Amino acid sequence: MDRKSRTSRSASLEETNEELSLWKQICTSLAKLENIQKETESVLNNINKIHLAVNFDEGISSTLSQRLKEYYQNGISLSSTESRTINDIIEKVSVLIALREASENSNEQKRKKRKTEADELKHASPGSGKKSKSDIILPGITVAAKQPKQKDKNEEWILAVVISFHPDKNKYHVEDIDQDESGQKQRYFIPSRHVIAVPESHEIRHLPELKAGQDVLALYPGTTCFYKATVILPPKQNKDISSPGTYKVQFEDDNNEMKYVMPGHVLEMPKSK
Repeated sequence: MDRKSRTSRSASLEETNEELSLWKQICTSLAKLENIQKETESVLNNINKIHLAVNFDEGISSTLSQRLKEYYQNGISLSSTESRTINDIIEKVSVLIALREASENSNEQKRKKRKTEADELKHASPGSGKKSKSDIILPGITVAAKQPKQKDKNEEWILAVVISFHPDKNKYHVEDIDQDESGQKQRYFIPSRHVIAVPESHEIRHLPELKAGQDVLALYPGTTCFYKATVILPPKQNKDISSPGTYKVQFEDDNNEMKYVMPGHVLEMPKSK
């Protein structure tokens, strides 16, 4: 799959994810704060050296006095910048906490709704289907779904939402999360082996990390398509401050470039059947 086809689906979940954006801003501000504090420490050391070297009772030269004045002014300026940066970080962290709490409340409501739907499904289709009830992906769940082959188009794993499961055909009815050129969201009937549930935020922390070197399906940044990639670094080993908590991956046929992908958007490669 060439890079041009990847960028044709322009919807970007990462760019519209307010929580991720805030977290990146916080990390940037923390790095800035560390640099300010190092510079402040240097200024204070210079001031202390002058105070230790000079006997102020005997007077101080105008040159040294001017230098000391500049150090004090620089220290005051750095202290003000440090204070503003800390307040900015505190504000962003407060907003992030509020967003997480709202998201968790929303997820709790979704879980209750899905439990009800699962109970309804259980009573509606007793003893049926090739899949056990616990394996069925419920309506409303976000998935990676392999599009049916279309004329003049390559098969792609797209980001979609489950509409319903049809046990008699062992297929899912899904809706593409992205709009086509006419502004419509296409729907497809897809065999269950070509549908993979995307972990929700509350599930991600409990998932084992995929290992370096492992082949995966990963959401290509800036798109709503999954492509084959290889894990270079799992989140715990990724020390890049600009992309914390992400997988570092290399996509197939992507000029050996490295990309960063959120954990929930990196999936185990399905077994070929």
